Amino acid sequence: MAPHAEINPQDITERARRDLLQLLEGVPGKKNLVIEKSLAGPIGLLVKFSTLQEYGVDKVFYVENRNVDESQRNIVFLARG
Repeated sequence: MAPHAEINPQDITERARRDLLQLLEGVPGKKNLVIEKSLAGPIGLLVKFSTLQEYGVDKVFYVENRNVDESQRNIVFLARG
């Protein structure tokens, strides 16, 4: 039986950060981001709001509040599956 590969948490964090930013980059222009409240903490550990803004995020809303601002043409929803 082969030994288990060592898991590096920094690699996982960097991959998640890169994937999130690539997702946002794939939606051109300004966008609003709608997330579950439970994702606010984990996303905050991956990227600062200023970085999200660099990738076009104008505002962040919580799905649970049901107050999504539709002023932006692009709205990106991020939820757990």
